[in-house]
Amino acid sequence: NPPASGKAGSLTLILLQDATGGRTFTWPAAVKGPGGVTPTLSSAANAIDVYTLLTTDGGTTWYVFTGGQNFS
Repeated sequence: NPPASGKAGSLTLILLQDATGGRTFTWPAAVKGPGGVTPTLSSAANAIDVYTLLTTDGGTTWYVFTGGQNFS
C-alpha cells in the first residue's frame, strides 16, 4: 500500500517476457512517464525490464522511471 499523501513511496517493478516473447503490458492511467509517455515493454523472448515507480500523493499518481530494459 502506498504511504499517505505528502509522504513519498516507491516500488520496483520487474517485468519478464516468457520464452515466446511478444507479450504486452498496459500501464494504468495513474502512471505518468517523462514527457507524458510511459515506457514500452521489451518484446524479445526472455527479456527483463526493470522500472521504479514513485508516488507522493497516496498512489493517485505514480511517476515511472526506467531502470533498464531488455536484460537477458
